[in-house]
Amino acid sequence: MTLPEETLRWRGPVVWWQPVAGWRHALSPELRPRQGQRRTTLCDEDVVLIDPTEVDWLMPTCDTCMSLACGRMEQRRLHEDEEARRRAAIRRLTGESE
Repeated sequence: MTLPEETLRWRGPVVWWQPVAGWRHALSPELRPRQGQRRTTLCDEDVVLIDPTEVDWLMPTCDTCMSLACGRMEQRRLHEDEEARRRAAIRRLTGESE
């Protein structure tokens, strides 16, 4: 069985993780994090991003950001499942093979 090409395509991150203000916070995926950016985390903290050290990555993860990031991942999965069902239905209607 071969998988459709769209199944293998990387869709980008659900969130970006960034250690800042004593926690690893999640940021929306539209803009890649860069040192000096002023951003709002998923938990609604306004922060200025740092150039994190290896030790900074050991900061605890913000529970609120983690919960919201997991919700975003679930939403993406549900959307992808719905898209797969839609494509399968179109293939059945048009007589295309999988």
